[in-house]
Amino acid sequence: MPLSCGARCGTRLGGLLNKVTIRDVAELARVSQSSVSNYFHKPHKLSEATRERIRQAVDALGFVPNDAARMLRTGVSPVVGYLAFELASATTPEIAAAIEQRVSARGMYLLMANDTGSRQREREYLQLFEQQRVGGIIISPVGDVEPELDRLRRRGIASVLSARRAVSPGQASVSTDHVAGSRLAVRHLIELGRRKIGFVASSLDLQQVADRQRGALSVIETVPDASLEIISVPERSVQAGIACADRLAARDPADRPDALFCANDLLAIGVIQSFVAGGRVRIPQDIAVVGYDDIEFAQSTVVPLTSVRTPHARLGAAAADLLIDEIAALREPGKAGAERRVPQIEFSPELVVRASTTGA
Repeated sequence: MPLSCGARCGTRLGGLLNKVTIRDVAELARVSQSSVSNYFHKPHKLSEATRERIRQAVDALGFVPNDAARMLRTGVSPVVGYLAFELASATTPEIAAAIEQRVSARGMYLLMANDTGSRQREREYLQLFEQQRVGGIIISPVGDVEPELDRLRRRGIASVLSARRAVSPGQASVSTDHVAGSRLAVRHLIELGRRKIGFVASSLDLQQVADRQRGALSVIETVPDASLEIISVPERSVQAGIACADRLAARDPADRPDALFCANDLLAIGVIQSFVAGGRVRIPQDIAVVGYDDIEFAQSTVVPLTSVRTPHARLGAAAADLLIDEIAALREPGKAGAERRVPQIEFSPELVVRASTTGA
């Protein structure tokens, strides 16, 4: 049954004589003020019936929670910023979903931004997050942001690097060992007898891509008759993979690589689509293909893709948990400007072997 607030509601909404408070909502919904607070910040603690009563009261009174007042009261903004360099990446949504799940369980909210790979845009978003006084920042960086994050930390804004290991011992980070991951991929190809390996990647300005190339080279250098050809593409997308494969298929067979290690799965999926559709290159008989990330679609391509699996959801959850810990630490007296060693978590990838390299 809809709630009725009678003349008092009309006075508040029509004349705006008094500001609506959380107490007003609680009285109209016939619940405690803590229940109204939980409705906005910890709704899972309330029954569906209680949530509905509070919702009706909020709508009737036109109540808007004052997060600025909450920040003054608790000393912590309820908003966490997540800055990703590539929202179109197949891995970013899974990471973001894990972060959102963790922060929402703490009654906080996630504000997500995309710098599109631009260092200038990255700096602008960090400035925006600072102006908004977010409680903390999780960032998958393009450039070297650690000096800026250090400055923000001294101003009381915690941060965690995501997908890249921090250099400074005072900077928290959650990452994957991409050097080790690429070694797994290239060793697998070498063990299959492949010797002319192509590394398909976009700009090496991105540390994760540079690490994958470094790991690949470290294996090639130990095999006297092996070589690594760097095959540049403009972006890490399916379309870029298709265009790359088209160019390779047009080469004389003797000039082609006998294996491709792609910097991510989207590139590898595009390569497979092109080779299969064109019919001139067989997978894996002529060219074996390995991807990176092991996204959901890797196993369902026309030739199931061998890929290096990285734990996206675990990485996102760990980044959120670490950020919450860092926010709490900065609330302790003297910690905001203190030099201290913080956790730098690094996950180990694993190789998932499928038909694109073994044919089985």
